[in-house]
Amino acid sequence: MSRRIRRVLVATIAVGLLVSQGYTAQAAPIAALKQFKVPTASSRPFAITNGSDGNRWFTEGTEFTNAPPRLGRVTPAGDITEFDANCPFCILTDVVQGPAGILYLTSNNPILSRFNVAAGAFLAPIDIPNSSAVAGDMAARGDEVWFTDFNNDSLWRYNITADQFTQFPLQFQPSDVVIDAAGDAWFTATFENSVNRLDPATGAVESFPVPDGLSPRQIAIATDGQFWFTSRFVPQGVGRLDPATGVVTTFPTPSNPGPEGIAASPDGSIWFTQTTKGNIARIDNSGVITEAKVVRDCEPFGIIVAPNGDPWYTMMSANKIATLQLR
Repeated sequence: MSRRIRRVLVATIAVGLLVSQGYTAQAAPIAALKQFKVPTASSRPFAITNGSDGNRWFTEGTEFTNAPPRLGRVTPAGDITEFDANCPFCILTDVVQGPAGILYLTSNNPILSRFNVAAGAFLAPIDIPNSSAVAGDMAARGDEVWFTDFNNDSLWRYNITADQFTQFPLQFQPSDVVIDAAGDAWFTATFENSVNRLDPATGAVESFPVPDGLSPRQIAIATDGQFWFTSRFVPQGVGRLDPATGVVTTFPTPSNPGPEGIAASPDGSIWFTQTTKGNIARIDNSGVITEAKVVRDCEPFGIIVAPNGDPWYTMMSANKIATLQLR
C-alpha cells in the first residue's frame, strides 16, 4: 500500500533516541484458557473493552460476512448476550467505555453510536460534523472521547459535557489513539513508522520515529506511563516509548506471529494478540515475552485486561471470546 500524500500542517518534530532489543521467549503462563462461542454464526468478534458493569463488551459484524452489526456482552462466567446495533450495512470498528455508564462505538458511518449499559439499549447516535468522516479506533478519558479518522487524516475529540466535536487535521493517517494523564493524545502512524503526541491546546504534533522498520499499529499506556505498541507488518514486533526521554525500544517477534491488539495489565505488564499464530502473549518491561496456548485458525484480534489481571480477547475466525484465567 502506498503512503498517502502529506498535507500541510505546522508540527513540532522531535526525534527520540532509538534502541533495539533482542527477543526472549518463555513458556506459557500457568493459566486456564476458556473459550465462549458467540451465538451469531460468522460474527467475527473484533474490538473488546471493559464495561462499567464488570462485564466485557465487544463488536461483531464485518464486510466479510453476512453477520449483522451487533454489540456483544460477555460476563465473567462466559454468558454472552447480543444487541442489534440498528445501523444496517454498517461495520462497527471500536468500542470504549465512557462516563455515566455509556459505551461509545465507531463505524464506517459518520456517527458516534452510544449504548446505555444499565438499560441495555442503544441511544440515539451523534452525527460527526463531517459527512466524509470514517471513525476508527477510540480512546476515552474523563468527559472526552477521541477517535481516529483515516479518511481525513485527522484526530477528533468529542466533549460529552459540551456536546462539541473538535477536528485536529494531521499530515498523515492516524492508526490508533490513547490519552495520557495530562490530556494529550498519543497516536500511531503506521505508514509513517512513528508514534506521535498531539497537544490539544495548540494542535502541535511531536513525532517519535520507530526504528528497525517497525510500523506501529495499536497502542496502550502501561501503569508506569510508558507507551507500548504492536507492529504487524514485516518486520514484526512490539515497541515501547518512554515519553520522558523520547527513547523508543523495539522487541522483535520472530516467525511473524502477527502482533495486533495490545492492552495494559494492572501488574505493569502488557498483553498483545498474535493474530497469525493464534494466541496471545505477555511482555514485561525488560522485553521478555511469555506466550499463551496456541489455538489454530482462531485469529485473535482485540484484547483487554480485566481489573483482576486476566486478559480477554476476541477470536475472529473461531467466532469466540476467550480469556486466560491466570493462577
